[in-house]
Amino acid sequence: MAVKLAALRRRFAAAYLTMDARSAALGRIAVSIVLLIDLVRRVPVLRLFYSNEGLLPNHTLLWRPPTQWMFSFFFPASLPEEAAVGFVICGLVYVALLIGWRTRLMRFLALVCVLSLHGRVTLVENGGDWTLGELMLWSSFLPLGRRYSVDALRASLRRRRESTAPQLVGPFPGPVDPPGGDPNRIVSLAAFALVLQLAIAYFFNAIHKGGPTWRHGEAVHYVLYQNRMVTWFGVWMRPHMTLALSRVMSYAALGTEASLPWLILSPVRRVWTRRLAILAIIGLHTSFQMFLNLGIFSWAMIGYSPFLLTPADWELFGRMARRSRRRVTAYFDADCGVCFQIARVLARMDLFQRVRWVSSAEVPAGAGLSPELLARTVVAVDGRTGRQATRADGMALILRALPLGWLWSAPLRVPGLRQLANLAYDAFARRRRTISTWLGLAACAVPARRAPPAAGEPVSPPAADPAATSEPLYVAEISAEARTPLRVWLGRAVWILREGAVLAMLITLVNETLFINPAVPKPLRLDEPGWVKRLVAYPRLIQAWSMFASDAPTSDMTLVVDAVTRDGRHVDPYSEVSSRYARPGLDRVQTRLDNNSFFFNYSQRLPEQGSYNQAFIEWILRYPERTGSSRDQIVRFDAYTVEQDSPPPGQTEPRNFRHKKFLSYP
Repeated sequence: MAVKLAALRRRFAAAYLTMDARSAALGRIAVSIVLLIDLVRRVPVLRLFYSNEGLLPNHTLLWRPPTQWMFSFFFPASLPEEAAVGFVICGLVYVALLIGWRTRLMRFLALVCVLSLHGRVTLVENGGDWTLGELMLWSSFLPLGRRYSVDALRASLRRRRESTAPQLVGPFPGPVDPPGGDPNRIVSLAAFALVLQLAIAYFFNAIHKGGPTWRHGEAVHYVLYQNRMVTWFGVWMRPHMTLALSRVMSYAALGTEASLPWLILSPVRRVWTRRLAILAIIGLHTSFQMFLNLGIFSWAMIGYSPFLLTPADWELFGRMARRSRRRVTAYFDADCGVCFQIARVLARMDLFQRVRWVSSAEVPAGAGLSPELLARTVVAVDGRTGRQATRADGMALILRALPLGWLWSAPLRVPGLRQLANLAYDAFARRRRTISTWLGLAACAVPARRAPPAAGEPVSPPAADPAATSEPLYVAEISAEARTPLRVWLGRAVWILREGAVLAMLITLVNETLFINPAVPKPLRLDEPGWVKRLVAYPRLIQAWSMFASDAPTSDMTLVVDAVTRDGRHVDPYSEVSSRYARPGLDRVQTRLDNNSFFFNYSQRLPEQGSYNQAFIEWILRYPERTGSSRDQIVRFDAYTVEQDSPPPGQTEPRNFRHKKFLSYP
């Protein structure tokens, strides 16, 4: 029995608790890009939603909080300039996480930043904000910097110090941690929590969709008539959306959501089910993004997909990459300290060993390269065509041979940038030895040493001149630090604390899922203890997954302001900033309002949240401050909700137009 339990435990750990470090690294890059997208999309609304000059002043939210437990370091920011400083800090943290610099610290700071950005404006958040925060929460417990990071590169440079060009040949040593283990193998509860979170989101989104629009296949048709969030492509698609096509797309979306939990969690044929899950996630959310503006939701869901890659996928990528016949020989000044260090870095990025580094002092006689040329520039020779490239073109050819080389070399091949790169290269080449001296790199990294003698072999005294001996030289290998008992104990303590924190959040995830989703049977809907409510609220670990459920919306709405200036003109200060229509009017919801997610959530929730009406009134009355004209002073205004019913399948014109006043001044 014990043997069977042990085997079951190993299978469970291999299927659900194990993740490839390369997948975690690619996931880190994907998460960082999504975080940057989320930050950039908030910049245009910084003044409106993150300062006291906007619609949600900090004192209003703190006095009338939308939720009981909130956290954000943006609450002390009152001025737009102060909020902008916070945005810059978030951007720097996200970029540092993207490149993997100080990853252990940055993954925690990135979590704080994203929760602060979202926590400041919980009144206008949506499921995309929850999804991104949860993605960052679970990934922050994983070793995201073990591969493809500045941290991993620095660790490799420290562990092996080359001193001559022939030694710039891989494979190079990987990270020190874990000692003696597979550096690509991660075992953690966080790996399970991340995929469970993804499966839960799709499972409840699918089973909650039981309304008539989904059963009859009309959901996609009705969604396209949400003018507050539809894209231009969705508007173009409306006349072509027949009932038959709507059924195909509605059932396809529903079927994809229903199948994804099983594809993600299946222990059988895991490699192929994960591959199908990745393709389904990318396809589903790319389609959503084409038709609807859902904020960061689609990008955040796609951000989960790299974490689903298995070791078999990376082996496949490696086999595909090795098929390339691209080979480059790089002749460079190996006596230049900076040049040699750059070559060490590029050699480590050359995972498939496509670049051969040769010192310009050791160029064979028949290479056809003059000493004068080699003294001025690096020379890269294409192994397939024999083409020689120098200066920026030479560096572009070298970079092109690296993984994703088209990306790294692209700036050096763009007209205009190429010429600037050549000028910069020439300026550096003329001063390379001076620069090396300034940086303490006048000589190569570590003096070469003779190989250690074999056991029992007599030790010869060193030659007075290292160059006078013909014995082979070897690369200095710096071993991992000795693992003292104290270091072992501290490592175990950190592991226990980390896994304990993940376990607490995992229990919170399950409890919140059972409590908040109406599809869960009542006997399973456990009440939430106070500590669980706090662990849900602060990191926004909300599990209410019901997008367009149980039905797709069959009506549309927007918010319109009819304000009168002191000279009798009618203006709409709110629509001027929220919509592409300066005065949409009260007759109907205009086609494609171009509201972003902040505005259509604010428009929908403000009429029901009387606590924020005073802030809205004060913002409307500051209209002349924003326009810079005293003529725009507002003397009175009325705020309305404008609604209409979407046309049924087979029709294209909305109907049942109506509006309702919810606020007046004075």
